[in-house]
Amino acid sequence: MVKGFIFFRDGKIPFVIENYRMELFTDDSLLDDFCKEYNFKENYILHGQCFDIGIRGRKATFLVENSMGSTCYLRCYTINMFDKDEEYDSIGLQSPSLDEVFRYEYEYIDMVRAGINLAIEPKVVYKVPFGMNDQKYELEFRIGHDNRLGLLEDLDRKCELILPLHTNEIQECYDITNVLHRLAMFMTSHAEVPFKRITLYKQGLKAGWFYCSLISEDIVGGHGGFFHEFDVMKYIPKILNNIALDSGNKITQSIPLGHLGDFNSMYTPQRFVEQVMAFEYLFDKLDHKNAQNPKFPLKKELECMFNEFPQLLSRTKIPAEMISDQIKEIRRTIAHGYAYYYDFKNDSNTKCLMILLDKLIKCMSLKWIGFSNNDISNYILF
Repeated sequence: MVKGFIFFRDGKIPFVIENYRMELFTDDSLLDDFCKEYNFKENYILHGQCFDIGIRGRKATFLVENSMGSTCYLRCYTINMFDKDEEYDSIGLQSPSLDEVFRYEYEYIDMVRAGINLAIEPKVVYKVPFGMNDQKYELEFRIGHDNRLGLLEDLDRKCELILPLHTNEIQECYDITNVLHRLAMFMTSHAEVPFKRITLYKQGLKAGWFYCSLISEDIVGGHGGFFHEFDVMKYIPKILNNIALDSGNKITQSIPLGHLGDFNSMYTPQRFVEQVMAFEYLFDKLDHKNAQNPKFPLKKELECMFNEFPQLLSRTKIPAEMISDQIKEIRRTIAHGYAYYYDFKNDSNTKCLMILLDKLIKCMSLKWIGFSNNDISNYILF
């Protein structure tokens, strides 16, 4: 729980934050004025102080998604190292999932064997340029620690993704976090890929912290072995540049990721429908003419794409036409209410079809990004 107060007009309103929900409370009439001004308002910024450590307040900035009465639902917030204005120049993100994608374990071992002392200063392993919101960025993947910081260094950090900031606005931090979270989702084919910690820097020194719902201390990886021979610089730049084309909730150019699930939603009818939606979106990108043709139904679209990527069916004797028909029938049954499903956990055939759909959507996504069929066949498919 975070405590503090926000600045409003010429006064201060106390608050507590839990699960990114800010509750304002005071007997002062100032709260009534705040509610009148901000009730049901969306996407606005508040400034204030936090008292999460000791009695000294630290400057904080809050990006409010929406508010109702005295309750503000936060999209994210930042807390400065000290109670003063800080001009951040870069943001650092710790992500166990992306550590594995960038082959942290293997790069670390190679550096140690080469005699590199990673306790002296961080080493940049990869640099990935990309564009987002009409700005140019360069992502750096670093391993190691800075001995100049002494006990102030984060000794629990394995590695970090560092990006420059073009503004001092909290929205830019959120957009960067959102894009890199989507990168982790795509690379691991999983929806639960939170960050461990996000730090704001000024000239290489900690100046503050960034908080949002995509952060969790209780996170571990589990995909490291899949990326043992992964060619980072062959795939990541193109994938990241595509994902960064849309940093908001609506996408029109980048690949879809809403169909990815976690352990609980993996085999639900809701995710199956999301898979079909993602497929339709990508099919329109890859074959717009047939996608707009009313005489080219879902079954033909599926059959067309399975034939485009024959490696997906290389281990089964069932033809693309039959698999496409089964997927179409399940979608029709759900959409028209012929049956209601709580989940498909006991339906092995539908589970196999959903796994196959995930792989097909991944191949179509890579095709839309710009990879050749040969590159796609060499890519990791979970």
